[in-house]
Amino acid sequence: MGFSSIVAEGIMLVAVVIASAVFASAIVDRMNQVNEAIKMSMKQQAETIMTKIAIAYATYDDSIGLFIIYVKNIGKYPITAINKLNVYFGEYGKAQLYTYDYDGSLAPGEWSYVEIDGKKTGVWEPGETLEILIYNTTAINDPCYIKIVTPSGVYAEDEFMTKLR
Repeated sequence: MGFSSIVAEGIMLVAVVIASAVFASAIVDRMNQVNEAIKMSMKQQAETIMTKIAIAYATYDDSIGLFIIYVKNIGKYPITAINKLNVYFGEYGKAQLYTYDYDGSLAPGEWSYVEIDGKKTGVWEPGETLEILIYNTTAINDPCYIKIVTPSGVYAEDEFMTKLR
């Protein structure tokens, strides 16, 4: 066993150490990615569990020609991006998705909201009630159906009568 075999073994040892370091680095990086994905998933699940809304009252206001829905955040988590709520409304069994009124001029098939506390923060705080205004121009027979879905998938639904019997 000569000098050349010792040099060859040294080179092999260095190559193995480098390969091991590259492999370990790749494994650690992948584990960090998985860890971040798990953290994000847990955060989203916690948000969903802590989010809860309830429809308190729904009616039709002849004087303004709008359906008015009062919805309360009864969860422990604030709901941001109120304009991202999905609002389904219509005759029971025939509800349709209404879009948020972005231009400030409520048109048929659109909805807007008023924060009852008077602040226009765009964040639906726990305990806060929203007044959702729905503009519908087609005739709707009783019972009416309303379903409101938050961006995290939590929803509240109800049916109500517009006429007294």
